[in-house]
Amino acid sequence: MNRSEFCVAGLLLLLGCSDAAQPPGPAALGVDVRATEDGLGVIVQTLDEEGPAARAGLQPGDLIEALDGTPVNAPCELDLALRDRASGQTVKVVTMLGKAISVRSLQLANALDLYGAACDKGRVSSCHQLGRLYLQGGKVTPDPHRAVEIFEKACQGGSADACADLGILILRGYGATAGEARARELFRQACDDGSAAGCAHLAYVYATGRGVPQDDARAVAFYRKACDEGDAAGCYNLGVHFGDARGTPENQTLALAAYTRGCEMGSSLACTNLGFQYERGLGTPMDVPRALSFYTRACTGTRCEPRDPMGCFNLGVVYRDGIGVAPDKARAAGLFETGCDGGNALGCANLADLLAAGDGVPQDGKRAEELFLRACEGGHQGACERIGRLPEKPSP
Repeated sequence: MNRSEFCVAGLLLLLGCSDAAQPPGPAALGVDVRATEDGLGVIVQTLDEEGPAARAGLQPGDLIEALDGTPVNAPCELDLALRDRASGQTVKVVTMLGKAISVRSLQLANALDLYGAACDKGRVSSCHQLGRLYLQGGKVTPDPHRAVEIFEKACQGGSADACADLGILILRGYGATAGEARARELFRQACDDGSAAGCAHLAYVYATGRGVPQDDARAVAFYRKACDEGDAAGCYNLGVHFGDARGTPENQTLALAAYTRGCEMGSSLACTNLGFQYERGLGTPMDVPRALSFYTRACTGTRCEPRDPMGCFNLGVVYRDGIGVAPDKARAAGLFETGCDGGNALGCANLADLLAAGDGVPQDGKRAEELFLRACEGGHQGACERIGRLPEKPSP
């Protein structure tokens, strides 16, 4: 089954962080990076003149491939690697410029000091980074109100991504008074100034009718722009519109292309729907092995992108029914459970079916009833109808 819900990408890995087990930090290289088209490494865009990367000789255009031997294939992965380290720590950075590979040892800077000083000097990208520090926690006490103040400064100074992040906080009323109109203005400004996330957020506003009449055609236009400029969530949502004929004629080939790009950029949701396209032959010849690979990727997730429970459910169905593989109901049960634990009502209901019948797993009527109730509460009508009508457990 594919999903047709829209998603809006928030502040990546920042909102909702726990205060427990916080990593050391904050640490910084002093670089702004962007993703590559092939998802291998990240490209340096700008550097803080006083930062460790600039002092070590990194240049705009350098490809950062690894940090302390661990591959870095997305900006988020670099952020997470730095969050796991402390300022003052020495790291080895592998870079490539053209065909020349370099390995440099450098001492990480204190992110608050580095970005704070650069922000005071008017470097708006550093202001944006500083604002994010006040959301992510770590050794910085989370302060969403301070983050809003800094994002305001960065946005007014010309940081399109800061405008996009500020809009999300205002849309959600986090650290600022909620305001759909103000958020929409910020998203439009961010999109016009080159923020792919800003375009995706603006599309979401029109797709869901947040403070404006719902307008799928406008949503498609902005999702397309977001996807073209490298926003994975924008590609996923664009695929949903093409697949469901929302604001545009149905076009499964274009849906496939959008999901492919979104999955390549790390969207678990896009990988799930891409797997469904291959499983059902939508916009492409049917290819169950490829469907399996995309469902597996979606169910696994990454450090930057959590697993998609729907991908786990779909993978469970493949193994339960033996679609292109040998049936394995025990494995299917494990996948349904993973999906259920992630909030997928279909996973709960289908696991309950196996447990109720003892099909591939030991029969457990009591747990099945609990799972049917959970699925029912999650909106699964069939599970609601099953509650109280399970077979009696055989007498010992």
